[in-house]
Amino acid sequence: MKRTILALGSVLLVFYLITLFLTSTEVRQMSPQNQAGGKAFDLSVPRVPTELLAEAKALHNPVKPTPENLAKGKQIFTSTGACYTCHGVEGKGDGPSGVGLVPPPRNFTDPRFHGLRTDGELYWVVTHGSPGTSMFAYAPQVISNEDAWYVVTYVQTLSTPGSPDSAGNQMTGSSPTAASQ
Repeated sequence: MKRTILALGSVLLVFYLITLFLTSTEVRQMSPQNQAGGKAFDLSVPRVPTELLAEAKALHNPVKPTPENLAKGKQIFTSTGACYTCHGVEGKGDGPSGVGLVPPPRNFTDPRFHGLRTDGELYWVVTHGSPGTSMFAYAPQVISNEDAWYVVTYVQTLSTPGSPDSAGNQMTGSSPTAASQ
């Protein structure tokens, strides 16, 4: 048990150090998204490169949103996958390692996000990273490709139409499941 806790702590420390390195001033200045008038903060701008977007959108999520699968996705998100370190335990983009990142981590509770991004796009980002951001590829280095689908399935449930966006406004966008079809 002690070894497991020590190993997990070491992994989290490595993630934190990598995040610090990737968000150094030089890296932020080189990012084309940060030089393009803040487009990285715009939810309509995908994090998948344009030339790969159709391929990413075509990816089909094999994990159904059953209670068991959602519980597994949440467990990976909040522990072994370390997603919570940047995205926060509730997926609001407010995790301790996400503070000061440019662009900031995605807020998965914002209904507008789920109306714009497909499961395939989310999976692509988890498995390839997000160019111009501090998000690096987590699968298969940290979690398996299969586990990445569980995380995507869980993330798609973090917001529903009618819930408030990050500014507290009621939203009426697409449902999370509609975004994945």
